[in-house]
Formats: sequence, C-alpha cells, structure tokens
Amino acid sequence: MSGKSLLLVFRRAPYGRSLSRAGYDLALAAAAFEQPVSLLFMDDGVWQLLPEQHADQINTKSVASTLASLPLYDVENLYVDMQSLDARGLAPVELRKEVVPLDATAVQALMHEHHQVLVF
Repeated sequence: MSGKSLLLVFRRAPYGRSLSRAGYDLALAAAAFEQPVSLLFMDDGVWQLLPEQHADQINTKSVASTLASLPLYDVENLYVDMQSLDARGLAPVELRKEVVPLDATAVQALMHEHHQVLVF
C-alpha cells in the first residue's frame, strides 16, 4: 500500500443531496494520488448500486456513470451491507456485479482494517 487506506461509507440515497457526489469526488481525488480507496454502501446508500437509474427524469446526473468510472482510477473494492439490502427487500443479484456483499461481522472488520473511514 502506497498510502493510508481510505474507506468511504455511503449511507444516503443517491439523489436529493450532494453528499454522494462529494463522496465520489473524494474517492476519485484520493485514488488519483494513489491512496487505496474502498467504498461501502449501507442503509439507503444501497440504492446507489441499482444498475437501472433514470436520474435524467429529475434533471441530474446518474451515479451509475460515476460508479462505472471508478475502475479507471483503481477504485475496485466496492462492498454492500447485507442487512441494509435485506431491510429494503433487495438481493445482491439486483446490484452491480462488482459489489461484494458483507455480513455485519465483515462490515466491522472492513472498517477496522482501513486507516481512515469517512461517512457520506
């Protein structure tokens, strides 16, 4: 690892606020400076992982395009909290393929293995 690892936790729905966009901007900036970055989606943040989003209907840019660009910046570690999926009636097969589902124990371990954790 070339720098301190960073875990960004997305807990809010993708639209209606600028927090998600700020989180993605931070992820891309940190990765551009070769800082290892991982993303964890919890609570309403899991909605960001649905592949079919029609953000144009609310005159905004879809987060799906930003998610698709993450591998270009070597941001490849995407995780989702299974409890959050279950609470919203979602299954991992409905999400983007590259997302790794984690149980509560694995979520805690993920948070502890990173140097910095920021919540959006």
